[in-house]
Amino acid sequence: MPGDGIGLADLVSELWMERFRAKGTTAEFTRWTVADLERESPEAAWRTPSFFCRFRVFALPDLGELKKALRDGIAAYLVSPDPSVVVVLPCSDRAVAKTFSGIPGVRTAFLKEEQVVSTLAQVTVSKVKAAGKEVSEDSASFLVRWVGLEYARVNEEIGKLLVFAGDRNEIGEEEIRQVCIVSGAVDPFAMAEKVLRKDVKGFLPMLRRFAAGADASDYHALVGAFAWVVRRRMADGKGSLSVRRGGEILAALSEIDRGIKGESRLSPEQFFEIRFLKLLA
Repeated sequence: MPGDGIGLADLVSELWMERFRAKGTTAEFTRWTVADLERESPEAAWRTPSFFCRFRVFALPDLGELKKALRDGIAAYLVSPDPSVVVVLPCSDRAVAKTFSGIPGVRTAFLKEEQVVSTLAQVTVSKVKAAGKEVSEDSASFLVRWVGLEYARVNEEIGKLLVFAGDRNEIGEEEIRQVCIVSGAVDPFAMAEKVLRKDVKGFLPMLRRFAAGADASDYHALVGAFAWVVRRRMADGKGSLSVRRGGEILAALSEIDRGIKGESRLSPEQFFEIRFLKLLA
């Protein structure tokens, strides 16, 4: 699971478990941490058969953050893996991901941010429907942007929303804002509204607070949240955001996204601030 899809590792593991259960096959799921990998030989653990389950599913930590020796051990195992073991490998480092994708039998999926959002939104709609309630795909996408592109977080917040909804059949943006914990210290959608209103004095303090605890991946999520708000306002049929102005903001977001992916020597915060101050001037 390389690229923006690393937050889907638990979802992939869950789908494997559902597949085994549907076939009436016993299986167990284990999430391994870096400490687990350092304490116990993965190859020894994975090659030791279970007396209770036919299959075992292991979700590993981000390969891009592991020491080379640990990655080499995992890669060596994958050359001739145990057929009863499924290993889910999230990876934020594309170079590392390409190394593993070259191993015969290893299947990879390079997902972009919008694909991850769409996948998690569809899962949200499905889980809410299974509980006898409804949530629109638009509201589900808002939930994903609100809490972050990680299945475990989204799944946890879905549970809270279902309890909060009580007898109400529909879950919307209002309920999400009331119940769910926003990813990061700043509401990215409120920041986007400051941009739409050309509120420089309101925008800059929020950007400062956001930057205080943000890393590069948080800025990618911020760009996605801004784009979501812009597209939604452009399509609301009320004329609240003109196509020309919306296009200008989306063009700026595209430039920012390229810049924070390494095409600029500035920090993500500097690049974001400079580009938006020009846009808000």
